Amino acid sequence: MRVSLNEIQVMCRKAFEGMGFAMGDCEDAADMVGWLQLQGLDGIGALEKALDFLHKEADQPFALCFEDSALLVIDAKGQSVLRCAATAVELALGKALSNGQAVLRIHHCHNRLLLLGYLCRAAELGLQVQARWGDARQVHIASFDAGNNRPDLHIEDLPAAAGAEQSVTVVFSRPAAPARLQASTQSALALGFNVSEQTWQRLKQLADNVLVESTAASRQHGAGGGSDSD
Repeated sequence: MRVSLNEIQVMCRKAFEGMGFAMGDCEDAADMVGWLQLQGLDGIGALEKALDFLHKEADQPFALCFEDSALLVIDAKGQSVLRCAATAVELALGKALSNGQAVLRIHHCHNRLLLLGYLCRAAELGLQVQARWGDARQVHIASFDAGNNRPDLHIEDLPAAAGAEQSVTVVFSRPAAPARLQASTQSALALGFNVSEQTWQRLKQLADNVLVESTAASRQHGAGGGSDSD
């Protein structure tokens, strides 16, 4: 089925709310899925892989392992990276803007591709960003030039290894020369995006649960309101 970017963001925002995300985090995560779609990275497909993790993790906190002026280490405790991405990237970004460089490490996390939508914001603020994550066979490298919110993606093959930890390391640095901002790719906006109907229905079920609860609360308090898509 084919849907617009706005439909993707509205549906994802409500689905994230149904999975227990805070309101601001719902907005951020929905924008991230839309950004991945614009970059041709199949944000809906990446989210589909995360849904089983996310639905089980609403009450599982992540842990701060270490922090100083230039390093932030998070233990996601086997959760999707989405559960800590907004907070972790914001903290690391603040360190990089203050000190010129920062490193973020998130251990024991899944769905690491989903982190990229948050990292593009650092590039738009004039920082160079590189994220590295791997599995038993490959290392994935995503690099953002300062001012450019489109990542350069690279994969390196590795010899087979057992028990590789699922983690991601991100380096933020300030370039010597001022960054030149570049526009995002917008060509797909007019055509919309192909998404799996099965995944779309799964998101809709999560969103419908939120709508039912919201309507009941609105009636109880006598408040009127419009749709999020208005």
